[in-house]
Amino acid sequence: MNCQRKEACVKVSVTDSGMGIPIKDQPHIFDRFYRVLGPQTENITGFGIGLYLCKEIIGRHGGRVGVESDYGKGSTFWFEIPIADELLG
Repeated sequence: MNCQRKEACVKVSVTDSGMGIPIKDQPHIFDRFYRVLGPQTENITGFGIGLYLCKEIIGRHGGRVGVESDYGKGSTFWFEIPIADELLG
């Protein structure tokens, strides 16, 4: 996990060494009910709503989310949110 201040925002990122996400799926993984389909994911349960909820919550706080992934090697998920003016001092 990494956390850094970028001007008036804070950026938090988490990196894993899992299966990674194919390039064709990356633009869609924050969409509601989207699931990456393939032999490695056929036994993984879920509704495809977790990343969508994260995006919605962070967006309502004025932030944004993203992913950088290399299929077969892992992913880095990140989010940025603004820092309140009173905390900037």
